[in-house]
Amino acid sequence: MIRIFGTSHVSKDSLDVIDRAFDKDPDIIALELDPPRLEALMFEGKGRREGPIFIKLLEKMQSYLGKKTGLMPGEEMLYAYNKGIRNDLDVALIDQDIRVTVERLKDVRRKEKVKAAFSVLAGFIMPFTESFDIEEIPEEEKIQGLVSELEESFPSLYRVLLEERNYVMADALIDIQMQNPDADIAVFMGAAHKKPVSEILEGEGFEVSCENLMDEV
Repeated sequence: MIRIFGTSHVSKDSLDVIDRAFDKDPDIIALELDPPRLEALMFEGKGRREGPIFIKLLEKMQSYLGKKTGLMPGEEMLYAYNKGIRNDLDVALIDQDIRVTVERLKDVRRKEKVKAAFSVLAGFIMPFTESFDIEEIPEEEKIQGLVSELEESFPSLYRVLLEERNYVMADALIDIQMQNPDADIAVFMGAAHKKPVSEILEGEGFEVSCENLMDEV
């Protein structure tokens, strides 16, 4: 069984979700991380200096939000990683290597990246509406609305930052489950990835549960 738990990279609720997921005694932990990003998190973000300005703007925006909520971007993934190691569980890093993602961004048209960069900058000035609480994991309806907006406004960025990575993570989970057919796998990934990854897995005939532990938080 593959159990997918959606998190928010800057919400402290994510830590509670992870704790409750561990209470279900999983056999394997899978994380929306790759080795370079794990190393950067373990060394407090000192692992990577290069990268396109768009990625740097996204990182600045996430750090800005993290300072407001008290949970820095990626901290919930590091929390799950350390918890898995302490519990002597196998921990799999299933996301695409960040260097591949950065390389793929070079294929995105400059006009689209500039437009997206201005959108991110605007977020610093007027980041949220009253209906969006950054301290909570967004509801599925809001997530799908944001994803649809990204796909419509920035189709190439959507493909590189979300769609391609969804398939990479789904393929990794398929390999893990096939190698461990009786294992209960707890997957922690950003809430925007949860539904599409589960749909890919179900389409391949795998048993998947999209867990929602927010009612327990």
